[in-house]
Amino acid sequence: MKKLGFVIALALAAGAAQAKEANSFGVLSGQGGGWTGSDSYGTRSLLAVDVTGIDSNDPFGDPINVIVTNNIGAGSHVTGIGWDVTLYADSPSWLSEMQVSFESTSTTYVFLTPGVGDNISGTKSYSSGGVVDLIGLGLDFYVDGDGLLHMEFFESFDDWADDWDGIWQSGTITVQYEVIPAPGALALMAGGGLVALRRRR
Repeated sequence: MKKLGFVIALALAAGAAQAKEANSFGVLSGQGGGWTGSDSYGTRSLLAVDVTGIDSNDPFGDPINVIVTNNIGAGSHVTGIGWDVTLYADSPSWLSEMQVSFESTSTTYVFLTPGVGDNISGTKSYSSGGVVDLIGLGLDFYVDGDGLLHMEFFESFDDWADDWDGIWQSGTITVQYEVIPAPGALALMAGGGLVALRRRR
């Protein structure tokens, strides 16, 4: 059984990131990439997930829900999430019921609700205005040794059982992550530094 970690709903309102407790959990993926910087452990990359045409079906964990999975590297550190999406909710479903979760294989960590507070049907676009810093919110997490990041698109309330309640009409969800080198690689890096130091002497 999957362990439930700190499950949080993310929303961006008036330019400020807000966190809200959620009462369900879920999963995601898609391949993209872009080097955005580095630190003492490795490089930070961007995974761009095209959500165009993904159905929002039933409650979290239902077998008909869409799950996208990407291998971002064993033990990678997920540090940010951004979104620029257009959603459609079919009446009586609401935009605020469309969610996506971010998980490792063993633990659910974050829920994203782009339309938080929009208890209405219809079409609307949402943007985070960039990558939301999960570290600053205390919501950053690490994937397991298999390197898999899962995202599940689901409904917080099911109006149409075994059918879609809404559609992610277009857009992209961006995941910022940092690849953590394996212990052996760290040892080799440390050894190389030591050799260089000895040569200088």
